[in-house]
This record gives sequence, structure tokens and C-alpha cells, in this order.
Amino acid sequence: MLAKEIVAKYGDRARFAVQDLGASPLADRFGVDKYPAIFVDDALVARPEDFYAWGGPETGKYIPWKDVANRRRFQADLQRLIDLRLAGHALPSLTITKNAQHRALPDIALTDLQGRKFTFQQLRGKPVLVEFWATWCPPCLHTLEWMKQMDPNAVTLVGIAIESDRKDVDAVLAKIRPPGRYVEGTQPIRDAFDGPPAVPTLILADANGNVVRTIYGAQPGLHKEIAKELAKLR
Repeated sequence: MLAKEIVAKYGDRARFAVQDLGASPLADRFGVDKYPAIFVDDALVARPEDFYAWGGPETGKYIPWKDVANRRRFQADLQRLIDLRLAGHALPSLTITKNAQHRALPDIALTDLQGRKFTFQQLRGKPVLVEFWATWCPPCLHTLEWMKQMDPNAVTLVGIAIESDRKDVDAVLAKIRPPGRYVEGTQPIRDAFDGPPAVPTLILADANGNVVRTIYGAQPGLHKEIAKELAKLR
């Protein structure tokens, strides 16, 4: 990671840390709901949209990220900001215009693998847990197995398969037989969720469809964390 390489140059004067968005107080404070976001101490110095468009305009200062010149520009900017902070200067913080903690499940039409149409609005009345998963992702499959423990009267489960062939999706679901409704993650569906940037991504909404927690990746204690959040909604 380029940021880690820059921080390593400072020895014990600076420390590189990675936080999962779903368990990051900084991410919660700023409403960050995508990767990557760069902080120097508690100042947000680079937004996710600086690196990738995420369905919006391609105006980020490091886009396209694959260009070497943009990566070097990011490294130079980060080094300058760390130097300023180590010299005792306070860093101005960027803002995030979209607050992840107050968004709702998108108003989109879905079709499950049996051809039945539904919307998230129709699922209101109890919490909804959405998993973006892929057939090649072991933690995703582990979560599908874990979902078999869940009470369908207490939570509605929706699985959205991405980057996976339909035949492989069908084979996995036939083997695991998890509860819930399952759909193929078309590009419009992914766009409606602003990505997602990783699998597994778990999105928990309350009975009114308001998103209360988003967890990216397979962090330690993932299932216990989701169970704890669900308990708060009951």
C-alpha cells in the first residue's frame, strides 16, 4: 500500500493503521461508507471519491488511480501533510457530503432467482440484512452458513451475488440452502448501493429501511457484531 510505504519512512515518529469502515469511529464521524479514506490523526485528508468515481463524476484528484503520476501525487501530498502534522500544525479536515449513517435502502426493483419481483420498501416491518457475496469468497460462504441460524420472523435476509456465474450461484445456494431471497447483482443494483467496494459487504437496516450499520470485509467477530446490532433493533 502506497500510504504505508510513506509512513514507514518516518520510523517511530508515525504509525500506519488500518480500520474497517464498519468498526471505525472516524468513518462513523465523517459518514465515510467507501474505500479508501485517508486520515492523518483525526483529519480526513483524502476522500474515497478522490481515488474512484463510485458512480459519480470522475473529478477526484487522483483519478485515474491506475496512472503512476496520480499515485506519486498522492504520496507527495500525504508526505507533505504528515510533515505539517509532525511540525505541530493542525490539519484542516475534508468533509463527506453523503452521510452513510442516515441513508435508506435504495428504492430499486429486484428480481430474485425464482423470477419473483420485490422492492426493499415491501420488506419494511422488520429489520433487513443484505449481504453482497461471491461464489469464490470463502468468508461470504461462511456468512451464508451462519444465516441458517437466523429467525426469518425476526429479520429478512437478502443475498446479492456479484462477480459470479449464475450456475455457480445456483450450485452454492443448493448446497448451503440459506434462508432469505437471493438476486444477481446487476450493475444498476450495484450502482444503487454505490459499489459495493468489497465482498462480503453486510448492510443492516431497521424496520423502516434506514441503514444502521454497514460492514465491509470479513472483520474478526463479524457475525457477533451483526447479532449485537440486530438485538438493538428488537
